Amino acid sequence: ELFLIFVVIVLLILVYLTLKFTSLGLVARATMQNADMAACLGISTSRIYMVTFSLGAAVSGLAGGLLAPITGVLPNIGVIYIAKAFITVISGGSAILAGTTSASVLLGGVNGIMSYVTGPTFGEVALLFTAIILLRLMPTGITGRFFRKSQ
Repeated sequence: ELFLIFVVIVLLILVYLTLKFTSLGLVARATMQNADMAACLGISTSRIYMVTFSLGAAVSGLAGGLLAPITGVLPNIGVIYIAKAFITVISGGSAILAGTTSASVLLGGVNGIMSYVTGPTFGEVALLFTAIILLRLMPTGITGRFFRKSQ
């Protein structure tokens, strides 16, 4: 499990560096913020969507391959993770990677601690309760307010 944590940290750093310091990252960020303007500047937005979707699918496949020996492989195993991933992205704000990262640390910590103390069911309830409070206090996500100020 420590190896998985190491791989996740390395992947997170690689994705951040790719989005921040490469021409692919610049074009992907431009397409994300304003696809019409990016297309006017000569960027093939459909190609960028294809590349970013492919990279996301590759990272998801790697995650599934690394997680399979620990949890086992079942046809409906993804259902457990889809809801948590959706809640994490919405809570963090989809504007920047730091929001999703901070939300995953917060919500994962709450879920882990409450699951250890009270059991897995109450861990899930605590995760949802934390997300509801977070979205009530910060409707644009954790980084939504900060991202808006920096523009």
